Amino acid sequence: MRAKVFKERSVKRIMTLKINRNFALLYGIMLGDGCLSSFNKRKYLVIAGSMADDKPFFENIIKPIISSLVNKNPPIIYRPSKGAIYLNFVNKALFDFIADFGFPVGKKGDRLFIPEILYKKNLVKYLVKGFFATDGSLVLTDNCGVLYPRVEANGVAIRLIKEIGAFLNSKDINCNVYEAKRIKQSGFVNRNTQYRLQINGRKNLNKFVKTIGFINPKQIEKLNRYYGCTES
Repeated sequence: MRAKVFKERSVKRIMTLKINRNFALLYGIMLGDGCLSSFNKRKYLVIAGSMADDKPFFENIIKPIISSLVNKNPPIIYRPSKGAIYLNFVNKALFDFIADFGFPVGKKGDRLFIPEILYKKNLVKYLVKGFFATDGSLVLTDNCGVLYPRVEANGVAIRLIKEIGAFLNSKDINCNVYEAKRIKQSGFVNRNTQYRLQINGRKNLNKFVKTIGFINPKQIEKLNRYYGCTES
């Protein structure tokens, strides 16, 4: 009898989760810096960032998004020795809900893609917003005294990178996908092929901001500095 009651409660919790903007944002964040990990029959959601500049993003953006979905406040873990910040918490309902859309458990590798349901519900732009908040960056290059902007993102999941690129191009945000050079890490060459999605120039940046937008405070701060420096 107890097992039946527990199962019914578990199903009820899963049914309360909804495919909405916040879920699409979280899914995009997970595609970038998150993972699903199962250990000793416990199901963990993990999101990692940098202590140097991701604290506001974790405290003011990610935690409220998760709380809106599961009505719980996951603790933020700080690892100063590694310069890292984490959300690492157990939630079977949210874990299973995310995994059901094809999100891999364990190492993500190149197995990532945009779930079809997000196209149907017109929520892909929120996934893209979440992805760029983690694996994306705004790069400003000094070109003879004039700042030239690029929005770019890197990853090994070529299907995901191409899908995001196709979506952005469909919104008239011109972008290209390149195979990036392999980067040496701690004396070793990263053997995974890296791909870069790149959006060049102010015109495309303006379109990206209007259509997709940034939610990571460090990117918003950099964007505001750029606009402030280039106002005529």
